[in-house]
Amino acid sequence: MKIQGIVLITVGLTFALWMGWGLYSIYSTGRHPYQVVDSLSSQVEIRQYEQQTWISTSHEIDDSSFLVLASYIFGRNVEREKVAMTAPVITAAKMSFILPEGLSKNNAPTPDGQAIDFTTVAARRLATLQFSWLTSESRVEQKTAELLATLQDHGIGTKGSPFLMRYNDPWTPPFLRRNEMAIEVE
Repeated sequence: MKIQGIVLITVGLTFALWMGWGLYSIYSTGRHPYQVVDSLSSQVEIRQYEQQTWISTSHEIDDSSFLVLASYIFGRNVEREKVAMTAPVITAAKMSFILPEGLSKNNAPTPDGQAIDFTTVAARRLATLQFSWLTSESRVEQKTAELLATLQDHGIGTKGSPFLMRYNDPWTPPFLRRNEMAIEVE
C-alpha cells in the first residue's frame, strides 16, 4: 500500500511538472502579431501578417533542422549573441524561425558556419487551420486537406504551398500544443 502511494504521488508530481513546463513554454515564448481579418469556422481564420525576417535551413529531419537554427539563436554565432525564440516554427521545404521584431539580415548576428539563410517575408494574408496534439505526416495531410476544402467552399484562392506552423517545444504535453496549417490567400 505504501509503495502504491509513493508511485501515485511520483506520477502526479511528474504530470504536474510536465503541465507546468508546457504552460511556462506557452506563455514565455514571443509570438508575432497578426490581425484576424475573417473567421471561416471555429478553426479556420484569415489573418494579416506584417513583414517578417526568417532564418531557415534545409528540412530533412525535424531534429537536425531545429538544432541548426537553435544553435544560432542560443548564441552560436560570430557575435556570440543570444536571439529570443519566437513562435511559430515554420516547416515546409525548409524549417524556419521568425526573428524577433527589429532584427533583420542587416543587424542580426552572423551565423558561425551553420547553413542558415535569411529571408525577408513581405506582409501577407494567410489562411490558418488550428489543431492540437502531434504533427505526424498523416495528420498534417489531413489538416491540409481540411484547410483547402474550407477555402474552396468559401471561394477563396490560394498562392503557393501549405506549410506547418508549430508554437510549442517538443516537451509541451501534446494536448496543450498549438499547431496550424497555413497557406497564403489572394
